[in-house]
Amino acid sequence: MKLDLGGQAVGQAERRGGRRYLLSIDLARAVGIVLIVATHCWPDIPWTAAEAEMMPLYFRSSTVLLVFISGFMFNYITQRSDQPIRRYATQRLVHIWSAYLVISAPILFVIFFVHKRADVWPWVYEMPLIGQAVIFLITGKHIAYLWYIPAISLFILLSWCFRFVDRKKLYGWIIPLAAVAATVLGRDSIYGAFSAVGKAIFILPSYLIGMYFCNYYVANGYRVGRVPTLISLFLVTAISAAYFVWNRFDIHVLWIQKVALVILLIRIFDDYGSGTLLGNILKRIATLAFPIYFLHGYAINLLRLAYSDAALLELVGNPLLARIIYLLVKVAVVTALSMALCFMVQALVGRRRSRYLIGA
Repeated sequence: MKLDLGGQAVGQAERRGGRRYLLSIDLARAVGIVLIVATHCWPDIPWTAAEAEMMPLYFRSSTVLLVFISGFMFNYITQRSDQPIRRYATQRLVHIWSAYLVISAPILFVIFFVHKRADVWPWVYEMPLIGQAVIFLITGKHIAYLWYIPAISLFILLSWCFRFVDRKKLYGWIIPLAAVAATVLGRDSIYGAFSAVGKAIFILPSYLIGMYFCNYYVANGYRVGRVPTLISLFLVTAISAAYFVWNRFDIHVLWIQKVALVILLIRIFDDYGSGTLLGNILKRIATLAFPIYFLHGYAINLLRLAYSDAALLELVGNPLLARIIYLLVKVAVVTALSMALCFMVQALVGRRRSRYLIGA
């Protein structure tokens, strides 16, 4: 069984143990990956100050889409599996961390021997190299977007706790408490070696809501009903409007917007995800979600070496429409380049070995 960032068996209609392939979830995962790629593409483009202030509305907390789906798939798989929860957790950790170590190695080499990162706590560089490597790996500080790996690993280690929450149906009080903590503390409430704990606290409610939504979704016949759709539509609209009206709107609330967004996406894909060109493209992206997540940073840096975004936009006068179109094109190119890197690795070492190198 292939497990990606959301913990789903992908690429086949899996029915063992009562499971089946969930197209809408896969397509929502693909949108989440594309949003994460866009999150790391837009800062290179020369936006005006006013435009840059609006970017968090679209891209802040995009990782929440993956977190939600990860919680969803945790329940979907473990409720229908007869294997011990410890085996499930071990398989996921081995799969994720083997690729994490491989992807991290080149960046760690550069940091140690070529160019040190400036945005790292000074005491880190006073440690031996092995100590520095450990700090970078347990915080994800060596590649900014990899903070998610140590954070989600904590959830995997605590899988038995989440099974307990689901069996005892503790969602009614634990989700509100986790939501308040995430909103008040934000993503970076803890600094230093234990920063992953602070990030885990921030994504905890999204994970729990994904678990709860799984139970609802299956019980409702694998469809999103009218009430959750209307609630999600209201939250996305209200939070987005509030961000437009108040420039200093608390960005920590945007995780709620992204949770509501992923539910809306699942509803849309329930009705329109199958047999469409967009659906087929997203399905292909979803099967490579794990390696795209890991490799898109390398793809972006390759493009930075090749050309300057600002210089290209200057050729057409740098109007807003050109910047928007350029962002869309760059996201598509980075996604395609990440997929090409994945295919190259698979061709060189085979798909079985590539799972442990890049996750697919």
